[in-house]
Amino acid sequence: MGQNTTAFNSDELITSYIDNQISDPGLRKQVEDMISGDAGLNNKYRSELLTKNLLKERIKQSELPFETYNKINSSINLLIQNSNAEAYQNTLSFRQTLVNTITAPIRFGRMPVPRYAFAVVLLIIAASAFYYLNSKSSNIKNPHVLAGTEKSIMVQAVNSFHKILDGDFTLQYKSSNAAEVEKFVRDNAFFNVFVPKIDNYILTGCILNEYNGRKLAHLVYVSGDDIIYIYQTTMDAIVKNDLDLPQQVRDEIVSAKYYMCDGVDDNNCTMTLWFRENVVCASMSTMPKQQMYTAFTGFVK
Repeated sequence: MGQNTTAFNSDELITSYIDNQISDPGLRKQVEDMISGDAGLNNKYRSELLTKNLLKERIKQSELPFETYNKINSSINLLIQNSNAEAYQNTLSFRQTLVNTITAPIRFGRMPVPRYAFAVVLLIIAASAFYYLNSKSSNIKNPHVLAGTEKSIMVQAVNSFHKILDGDFTLQYKSSNAAEVEKFVRDNAFFNVFVPKIDNYILTGCILNEYNGRKLAHLVYVSGDDIIYIYQTTMDAIVKNDLDLPQQVRDEIVSAKYYMCDGVDDNNCTMTLWFRENVVCASMSTMPKQQMYTAFTGFVK
């Protein structure tokens, strides 16, 4: 069914019909019947159709001359070519600048070294340093050792223990006699060192040094390939802030008589700290924590 013509203005329908804008066959048939059945609409249709035809004949479509079209098209192509050429030159300029920068030599004495080679070497060194530092601290879990500075008793105990293991610390005074070692420390470090007797371990001697003017004593015990190392200094060094011991560790020593932990180095060694009269002691051992606890409770009675 076609659309109802009453819904449309008759003038609009006639105009649309003349312009061939009505696609619905039913509506076209209704408009044609309307024009043929109404004399007034028929006259309007003919008048409008005649007017449009006259306009088509008198107003000719102007066409762009072919020569003008070619000139415009050539100008557009030239603009595109110039733009591409400028972009290409900028790219070449950047590339050349980059090449000149990275290939320009840096002189070390009389020997020129290209910048890129120097940069590669620096990159390798930086990567190696990062890997080394990361691997050195990767297994340390104790927060006091991780956060400690060089004046930390805990950090110094770890470092000194490793120097002994690596042979960088050699005994200044060799003796398995506790009384002799006590006298050596008293005469040279001027404090009463604690030299315990440890079951199944033999005292081998001691090392003395100092930090921030504070005398330090390092005792070494061995049992086969196992070592127990004890770092000692006076409590006064902590009180006067020449050496550092975290308050949390101090509080635990006061309440529990000792502080014991593992995960202080890459080898998961065990550290124990305790106070003995006016002396602070820090021991290090490759023994597991439970085994160290047994040994420690035996020699501090």
